[in-house]
Amino acid sequence: MKKWLRILSAFAALLMVFSVISCGNTSNGDGTDTTVSTETDITDESGDETGKRTDAEGYELDDLPSGLNFNKNVRVLYWSDVERPEFEVLEEELDGNIVTQAIYDRNNYTEDFLGVTLEWNGQEGNSKQRASFTQFVTNAVNGGDEFDIIATYSRTSGMLATRGYLADLNAIDNSYINLEKPWWPSIMQDTFNIDGSLYFISGDISTNVLHFMYAIYYNVDLLNELGLEDPVKHVDEKTWTIGQLIDMTKDVYLDLDGVPGKSEGDQYGFSTIYYGLDAFYTGSGMTLVDPDPVDVLVISDDFASQKAVDLADKLGNWLDTPDCYVSRKSAAVNYYYPFVDGTVVFCQNRVYMADSAYGTKNGHNLNGVSWKYGIVPTPKYDLDQTDYITVVGNPFTLWSIMSNMNDEKNTVASAVIECLASQAFRETTPALFENNMKYRYTNGSDNKFARMFDILHNSLHFDLGRIFSDDLETMSEMPSNAAADHASWATVCKSHSKRLNAKLAKVVTSIQDAKK
Repeated sequence: MKKWLRILSAFAALLMVFSVISCGNTSNGDGTDTTVSTETDITDESGDETGKRTDAEGYELDDLPSGLNFNKNVRVLYWSDVERPEFEVLEEELDGNIVTQAIYDRNNYTEDFLGVTLEWNGQEGNSKQRASFTQFVTNAVNGGDEFDIIATYSRTSGMLATRGYLADLNAIDNSYINLEKPWWPSIMQDTFNIDGSLYFISGDISTNVLHFMYAIYYNVDLLNELGLEDPVKHVDEKTWTIGQLIDMTKDVYLDLDGVPGKSEGDQYGFSTIYYGLDAFYTGSGMTLVDPDPVDVLVISDDFASQKAVDLADKLGNWLDTPDCYVSRKSAAVNYYYPFVDGTVVFCQNRVYMADSAYGTKNGHNLNGVSWKYGIVPTPKYDLDQTDYITVVGNPFTLWSIMSNMNDEKNTVASAVIECLASQAFRETTPALFENNMKYRYTNGSDNKFARMFDILHNSLHFDLGRIFSDDLETMSEMPSNAAADHASWATVCKSHSKRLNAKLAKVVTSIQDAKK
């Protein structure tokens, strides 16, 4: 079994433990504290059962040759308003947080091992700053100010690719990036290839890939109180479907605070935010954009299918019931507040809801809850669907090499990206696990929540319809908006169909022209 799967299974075991104990408890339960080392011992190498080189902890090693000394400065442009640290960490910023320390160690190791100096250049580029980040790159290119590496918000990378600012990673001579390594998800490689070209990649190098996996949290205590079955049982039996989730949330609503209408103080069966409904579309096995042998990329047949219409109708009918508490565009509803307060059975959210930093500004987080919670994947569309499918929220980082550089710079940049990702796999990811769960993981756990987390990670899905969303009228949120507003998806989709096809053709043309 691959080491990264063992690591993820171990992380999920932490989730179970953390759901049982208070967030402030960092002990092993026997009175001893637990810590994780962010130092990677690469001197004690051995082989795993597949014959691959591993370190003393059993983590697979990269194939970067020893003795590299590029003696180069490498300029990295990154989005500085990322919610959680991923990039530059200064020594004076170290505050005892093991993730921050791990990123600091990763960066220092990369500089020492490759003989480079990383020059970090931050520029705001979150969901509200995508256009300004793209304009910043445009101005830099026009002014002759080049960067070697660009690491930015996922949708921004789509905008940069259509404008010709990103190099084709598959075309770099003497590239050190090894896409067969476990820090590069295989599904990402298949999805992000555009007519044989690869312009951006991600994986363990971005902590937010794991943070932003969509899942369904549930309140174990409330579920038992209501006499409902454990959803893990349905996941294991392949019966965890949208219909099953809807059935388990029926007739749960209770007006607990006496405030007219739905309020944060009431009891619900399910809560979510409108854009989180994207997870149901993807989780139902449908795509937004597909590869095509003639047109390169096309709008998926799924988008206007009867299945998509039926899904939007089913979700719309369900979300309009008293049992669901939904944050819509037009309503300032804090959908996860009732869940944290212990009055919601199921809550759809990203995995970071278990992060100690989540909700700290308003006090609504899972750190101090006294009740038990669990986690399961997004349900399947129906019983005919074979596998569970997990979508990643948009605020993760895609890494690229800037176009129009010489071969030597491309080679050095590829080595830096591979080294950062490799070290992240062995340092930042384990540290992130412990930081989120407040408990040190152990390999080989057979806990049921470990299995659930395995399913989440092993079923990761990416879609170019999400990456190029800015050039495609934010198409990934269209089915979600229709469901949240209880609108006819057949009507909404028809109104956008012609324009979307034209816009996608323009995306393809822009990328092809940039390659010439």
